Amino acid sequence: MAFRFGYFDSEIIGTDDEGMPIFDRAETSDLFALLFANLVSDGVLALPSNCFRVRAAGNGLNLELDPGFGMVKGHFCYNDEVDHLTIESAPQQYNRIDRVVMRCNYLERMVEILIKTGIEAANPVPPELIRPAAGDYFELCLANIRLTAGQKVITQSSITDTRPDSAVCGYITQLIDHLDTAVFFEQLNKFYEEFVDKSNTSYKEFTQMAADAFKAFTDDISQYIATLKQDSTDAYNNLLTTMNNFYTTLSQQGQNLHDQYSAELSEYLTELETKGNNDLLAITQQLILFKSTNEAAFLEWFEHIKGTLGEDAAGALQNQTDALTAQVQDLQSMLISGMVRAKLKTDQNDFITDSTGKPLLIGWPICGCNK
Repeated sequence: MAFRFGYFDSEIIGTDDEGMPIFDRAETSDLFALLFANLVSDGVLALPSNCFRVRAAGNGLNLELDPGFGMVKGHFCYNDEVDHLTIESAPQQYNRIDRVVMRCNYLERMVEILIKTGIEAANPVPPELIRPAAGDYFELCLANIRLTAGQKVITQSSITDTRPDSAVCGYITQLIDHLDTAVFFEQLNKFYEEFVDKSNTSYKEFTQMAADAFKAFTDDISQYIATLKQDSTDAYNNLLTTMNNFYTTLSQQGQNLHDQYSAELSEYLTELETKGNNDLLAITQQLILFKSTNEAAFLEWFEHIKGTLGEDAAGALQNQTDALTAQVQDLQSMLISGMVRAKLKTDQNDFITDSTGKPLLIGWPICGCNK
């Protein structure tokens, strides 16, 4: 490469076939890039801290890239909006590490940010960065993305921010104050890997302890249930035996009471029959004695009654009964009306009657007042 310098004003020394001016000191953009490459380092701005930061979008295998400013070999790129990137499908058998790179593309004369897909493996490594002394591309790594087999969604824990690592990216600084953060980043990354390994180990131990505890708990529960079932069976059998014994005893007692009651009832009926026969015999004897004692007196009374009643005993008795009934009715009427009534008779003791032949009555108050 010849000795170069810049920049000074150019002078027009002619025109080309299209009439455009020809300058004596025209230079390409690579001299300008060379100027910046020797004044500031490659990388991204340290402030703001989210300059070109890679984040999980939270939906599928998508990423978000914060706004930022970066330098690659004296060329820069700038974006004032959030950009979106999409990772290829997750591996199916092993894990894979992809990279988000900021690339200086000399072929297409641009600085671009894209994803470099790694190769899945049992122990995956990120794809190599293209960083030749001269060539078509030069790449910086903004972040590593670790994908597990069959992963469906990118989480923030899957992303390793490599912007602080000057070995692959770093922060833009003046070269005189250049900060080599590769050693620090390596130490930090080593600590992170050890921490993850310990966490994984602790998690495995925890899951094993949890599995052992669950198995012990399951065994204890099974043993307890078996013991409880056996105790329940024994208690049931004991209860059944007790109930059978109680039923047998109760049945025997009931049979004994029944036999005793039957005997007592039979004895009572026998005694009742004997007493009834005796009482009947006594009553019969008393009736016979009454008959023999009072039969003569009854016959004598009956003969007297016959003489009193006359030959037509029933007719005479009926006449007397009718006369008494009439007298009773007259007395009832007198008591209810409060008047004494009597039939009028002549001196010859004959009743005085009206035109119908009915005897005339005369009445006066029972109380003796002038009513």
